[in-house]
Amino acid sequence: MIAAIARTFYRFVGGNTTVPVALGLRNIYILPTGYGVLYLTVLGAMLIGSVNYNNNLGFLLTFLLGSLGLTAMMHTYSMLYGLRLLRATAMPVFAGEGVEVDLRVAEVARTRTGLSWYFNAADPIRGDFKPNQPARVLVRAWAGHRGLLNPGWLRIACDYPLGLFQAWARIDTGLQCLVYPRPISGPVPGATTASVQREGGIGRTAGVEDFVGLTAYQPGDSPGRIHWQAYSRGQGLHTKTFAGEAGAALMLDIDDIQGGDTERKLSILCFHILQAYHQRRSFGMRLAGQTFPAANGRVHRDRCLRALALYGNG
Repeated sequence: MIAAIARTFYRFVGGNTTVPVALGLRNIYILPTGYGVLYLTVLGAMLIGSVNYNNNLGFLLTFLLGSLGLTAMMHTYSMLYGLRLLRATAMPVFAGEGVEVDLRVAEVARTRTGLSWYFNAADPIRGDFKPNQPARVLVRAWAGHRGLLNPGWLRIACDYPLGLFQAWARIDTGLQCLVYPRPISGPVPGATTASVQREGGIGRTAGVEDFVGLTAYQPGDSPGRIHWQAYSRGQGLHTKTFAGEAGAALMLDIDDIQGGDTERKLSILCFHILQAYHQRRSFGMRLAGQTFPAANGRVHRDRCLRALALYGNG
C-alpha cells in the first residue's frame, strides 16, 4: 500500500517514471551532499566577512568559489539529463540467488560519467557511457522467495565531478522476474510410467544402454556426457546421447511427498525436475489439479518450473 502511494506521488510530482522513460526536468532531483552543505556554509561565512570588512579580495574569492560550485551543480545535473532508458529485463533465477536486471539505455551523444545504479539498499553498480556506443547496465537485486519478484524502485544517482551535489532519479522498471523454488534434495516422489517413442517400429527411450550419437551442447548438460575428444579436436562442445530398448518416464506428484511444508515439497520437486532434465529423462508432474504430461527438453522443464514458482499465487 505504501509503495503504491509512493509510486503515485512520484508520478504526479515528477512526471513519467516508468520504463521506457527519458530523464528530464520533471523526474531528476538534486540536493547538496554533506560536503556541499559545508561548502555553502563556508561561502556564506566568507560573504558575511567580506561585507562586514568591505574586502574586495574577499568578494572576489567568494564569488569565484560560488561560481565554481554552481558550475559543478550544473555538470552533475547534466550527467542524468537526457538519459533514455529503453527497457529492463531479467532471467528467471532460484530463490536465494541474485537477480541481474539488464537495463538497456539509448546511445548517448556525450560522455556520461559517475553514474551509480541500484535497487533500494543494494550495492550500487557503476555504469558510465561513451558516445555512440550501445549502453547496457547489469544491476543486481536479491530474490529471497519464489514467485514473481518486483525489485522495486531503480535509483540512478550521480555526484560527479566534485561531490558537492547529488542528482538522482527514481525509476519504476515495471519488471516482474520469475523466481523458482530453491532446489532441495529429497526422495523421488511419484511413480514411473511407460514412455516409449516409436522409432522405425522399435520402442526406444532415452537411457544409458546404447550410444546413439552426438548432439549440440546446451547449458546445464552433465559434464560426464560431454564428448571431450571432439572438443580437443576443435569441433566444439557436443553431448553424447544414449538409448535403451525399454524405458520409463518419471511422474512427479506433490501429494506423494511426505512431511514438510509446501515450500519444502516444491523445492524437492524442483530438484528432481532439474535432475531429470540433466539426465535427459522424460518426466511429468501433477500439481494441485494440474497435470503436465511426460516429456523432456528445455521448454517442458521451464513450463514445470514456472508452475512451481507461481504455485499458490494465482
